[in-house]
Amino acid sequence: MLRKLTKWGLMAVAVLTMTGLAVAGEPNMNPGKWEITTKIEMPGMPMKMPAMTTTQCLDKGDYIMKEPPNPTMPSGMKNPCKVTKSEVKGDTVIWDMVCEGQAKTTYHGEITYHGDTMEGIIKISSSSNGGGQPPVTIKLKGKRVGPCSE
Repeated sequence: MLRKLTKWGLMAVAVLTMTGLAVAGEPNMNPGKWEITTKIEMPGMPMKMPAMTTTQCLDKGDYIMKEPPNPTMPSGMKNPCKVTKSEVKGDTVIWDMVCEGQAKTTYHGEITYHGDTMEGIIKISSSSNGGGQPPVTIKLKGKRVGPCSE
């Protein structure tokens, strides 16, 4: 279950980055290098998962953190995910995505920016062979740590 979650979670973030969010308006997000901490909450897990922190450069329009392409997806494989909704409400970016494959996985995300900080949540639901998996929640917190050096 955890391996599937990690695979689909990484793919979701990569898909959102590659497709970009076609949204109207711009949230209050200052471009630069961001340190983003994610914490996965899975009901029924006997132990809590440790938080993970990554550093990414975000530009205007990159409202979702970037990740490298999913290493478990063979190159040339058609991406099974589609963003079905994306919008900006004030400083909050909201999106929905559906991934089809061995299991149908749906994502709902909301991230709110406050200039040099952000917080958000991604809710993941998956069904495999007709049986539902418990929903998973990923909580995000981030802060701008400086300019990007390229």
